[in-house]
Parts: sequence; C-alpha cells; structure tokens
Amino acid sequence: MPRTTDTRQRMIRTTARLMRRQGYAATGWRQVVADSATPWGSQAHHFPGGKEQLAAEAVALAGRRYEQLLRSALSDRHPADAVSDWVEMAATELRASDWADGCPVATVTLETAHSSAALAQACQVALGSWRIAITEAITARGVASADALRLATLVLASIEGGLLLARAHRSSEPLRLVGDELTGLLRARVP
Repeated sequence: MPRTTDTRQRMIRTTARLMRRQGYAATGWRQVVADSATPWGSQAHHFPGGKEQLAAEAVALAGRRYEQLLRSALSDRHPADAVSDWVEMAATELRASDWADGCPVATVTLETAHSSAALAQACQVALGSWRIAITEAITARGVASADALRLATLVLASIEGGLLLARAHRSSEPLRLVGDELTGLLRARVP
C-alpha cells in the first residue's frame, strides 16, 4: 500500500498534467484516480475541499516547477538567450503533444479565474512568481526595477499569448515570431 503522502502527491501531479492538456472542467475525479493509480476514496481523504482544492494545489505545483525551470534558464545568462530557449522548448512540447499541452497555469486561469477565488489566487501566485523571476534576472543586469518589471510583464504576457496563438493555429510560427521580437527587444534594452 503506498504511503499517504505518495498517494496525495501522485494525485496532485496527475491533476497538473491533465489540466495542462484538458483544463479544469474536463478533469474529473475518476480520471485523476485512475491515471494516478490511487484508491477510490483518496480524493475525499486528501482533498476535503474537493476538486477545487486539488486543482489549486496542482496549479501551485506546476507554478513552482516552471518557476524553477525559469530561474535555472535565466541563471548566469542573458534574458534574451533564456527567452529564445524557452520559446524553442515550448514549441517543441506543443508540437509533440499535437498542440494539446499548453501552459498548465494559463489553461486553468482562462477557464476558472472568473468563477473561483481559490483558483484565481493559485494562478496569480504562479504567474506572479514567474514575472518576479524574469524581473530579477533583468534587474541583475543593471536595468532599473520599474523598467525590469515592465519588460518582464511584456515577456510573460507575450509568451503566454504566443502559446495561445500557436495552439489555435496548430503551428509554432506565432510563438516563434513572438520569441524573435522579444529576443531583439531584450538585446536592445538589457545590457
């Protein structure tokens, strides 16, 4: 019998993966239990707040994972290089998933932020941590904090928008165009 924390973590990881692909509404308890190979009843035991609690924890997990990836990509590199690699990785993942696997946080944000304060908060924290990571990387290269925040916001919003357009067009071209523009802008504005 798996340990309780293992069961809980498997359910959270599985939910994050499923919501990245199919969103919140289409991700049901039965699928989470089946895909995570956990016993029925685990959902009520581990997530007394229901599906909303599970989804918020899955968004938080996805947010932390992407923040770690982003910080690693930005570490000791020019932000333009990190953005270029981020776009290429995202384009590769999108194509490999047949345009199904977008940003796990954006997918949930678009679907639920207007109707669930808990999920809106989880999405805000995740996206905010990414913006902070980008801002800090730009500031570390000598850009004033206010300018770095504006650039970081533009980078994050542009990449998220590029992912959305790429999924809609079933083509990496919009995402790559966004990446090219961001790379040029960052090279011009960040020493």
